[in-house]
Order: sequence, then structure tokens, then C-alpha cells
Amino acid sequence: MVNFLKRNYELFFCFFLLGLILIISISPQRYIDSAFYGFEVWAKIVLPSLFVFFILTKLLQQNYKTQKVFNKVNLAFNKLYNVSGPSGYIFFMSIISGYPLGAKLISEFYLDKTISKDDAKTILSFASTSGPMFILGSVASVMLNNFKIGLIIIISHYLATLLNGFIYKKRHKAEKKDLTIKNNLLKNLKKESLNEIMLNTISSSLMVGGFIALSFSLLEFVSFVKIFYPIEFIFEKIKPNSLEIVSSVFKGIFELTNGCVSLINCANINAKLLCVLLTGLITFGGISIHLQSNIFLNKCGIKYSYFLKTKLSQTFLSIIISLLFSIILS
Repeated sequence: MVNFLKRNYELFFCFFLLGLILIISISPQRYIDSAFYGFEVWAKIVLPSLFVFFILTKLLQQNYKTQKVFNKVNLAFNKLYNVSGPSGYIFFMSIISGYPLGAKLISEFYLDKTISKDDAKTILSFASTSGPMFILGSVASVMLNNFKIGLIIIISHYLATLLNGFIYKKRHKAEKKDLTIKNNLLKNLKKESLNEIMLNTISSSLMVGGFIALSFSLLEFVSFVKIFYPIEFIFEKIKPNSLEIVSSVFKGIFELTNGCVSLINCANINAKLLCVLLTGLITFGGISIHLQSNIFLNKCGIKYSYFLKTKLSQTFLSIIISLLFSIILS
């Protein structure tokens, strides 16, 4: 059965796309509205907190002095996780800028032969993170207006990320690499003008907006065909009045921002559960962010199944940590 599905994967995918096009054609307005709402969420919540940040981190990244500053950090991370290359630099750029910069940098350093494929896989396990501008800016300040919950989320998220790296730590001795990152990537980055950085930032920002809008439309399709209805029905029977919360979690699995907004607007959710679920969603990232990251990881030969495995273990750790913090601080 499994072999049959593998052999006919493209045929099934073709029929799925044809069915999707047919359903959208029957009722186009609802999908137009959902895509428009996706762009609206991106424009009002995501873009303002990320656009300037993307430009500043790009300027920081191409500064040679930045590379020198991170040499000792790289050594510490390489020793901790038995990897080589600029692992500490990639981690800190990931937590500064958020998704999907970690995957993008891993891809660039791999293609430049600064890190091996094994290094790339290990670094990925602790360098795929959301940024403080989204967690503390968009979620805690704009959506929640609750800095305490934001603080629990961000600490749990990054602590889980660091612990996750030990699960995927390389078991054999790492090759020694030049930690000063004097490579072609840095030379190319130095040639970029502010205009080029602005153009790249606009392009990246539009790509994020496109994935968010696409995810909102796909979520509308999933809602229309009621794919998750059996699971929602079971949860509703186990815990009455939980349907809104379960539905919001499924939204977050598809598109992070949409899920966070929906979860925060749930009427019957307490602060402790809200904190834990937001932490889990932010750490998992959502299918939209997975698609963005996968674009870069394909260049390293890293399969999506491996990336998904690292995100699931990271999410589990973050939920446990945030639950402990929520109990202690409540």
C-alpha cells in the first residue's frame, strides 16, 4: 500500500490540485476574502515589526567585524554540539531575525562549503527560531498586551531550542573549519549597497506575505471540507466548549500569525493554557514557515521529514518548559 502511494504520488497530487481549483471556482469570493485577510494580517502585524529589522540585521551580517566578534561564540557552540563553522553566528542571527533566516544562513554556508551536510543538520536543530520582535512585539505587545506571558514564551522557546540541539548532536568528531568566515559569502555580502539590501528585504517580505496569504486560503479550504472535524468532535466530547481552542490550534499549525490571533481571541481560555499553546505554536512555526524554510533546506539536501522531526521535538520541549514556568509563576 505504501509503495503504491509512493509510485502514484504525483497522480494523487494532480487530482488534489484539480479538486482544489474546482472548489475555489465554485465559491471564489470566500477564498479571495481569506487571502485578502492574510495580506491584511501580514501588513498590520508582521511587516511593521520585521521590515526595519531585516535591513539592520542584513547590514550587521555583512560587516566583517561582526564575524570577528562571533569567533569565540562559534567555538563555544561548536564544542557544545560537536559541529564546525559559524554555528554560534547562525544561532544568534536566527534568534535576532526569526524565521526563516536560520535555514537561509545554513543553506548559504553549506553551499559555500563552510559547513558540511552533517553540520547543517545539527545546526538546524537549534537555529530555527522565531524572533523577539514577533514574540515580544507582535504577540505580547500588539495582540496580548501582556509582557509577562511574552517573557515566558520567549524564554521557553529559546531554552527548548538550545536543548533540542543536544538531541541531534553529532556523535563523531567535527572537522576543524575557519571560524573567521573569510569566504566568498562574506565577500559577496560586502558588495551589496543599501539599495540592494532594500530590494532584497522587500522581496523577502513579499515572499512572507505571499505564504501567509496562501496559508489563509488553504486554511479556508480545510475548514470548508472539514478535514479536522473528527478530531474536533472528539475534543468537544472530552472537554465541552473546547472546540474554539482546538480550531485555533489547527489554524496555527497552518499559519502561525492566524493561529495566534485566533487563540488569543478565544473567550474560554485561561492565561496558563494560552501561554503553553502560544509557545507550542510559535516553536512549531506553522506550515507557512515550514514551506519558507524548505526552500533553503532543499539546497543542502536536507529532507523536509528531518526538519519536521526537529521541529516536533523542539515544540514538545518548549511546551514542557512553558508549562513549568506557568505553574511556578502563577
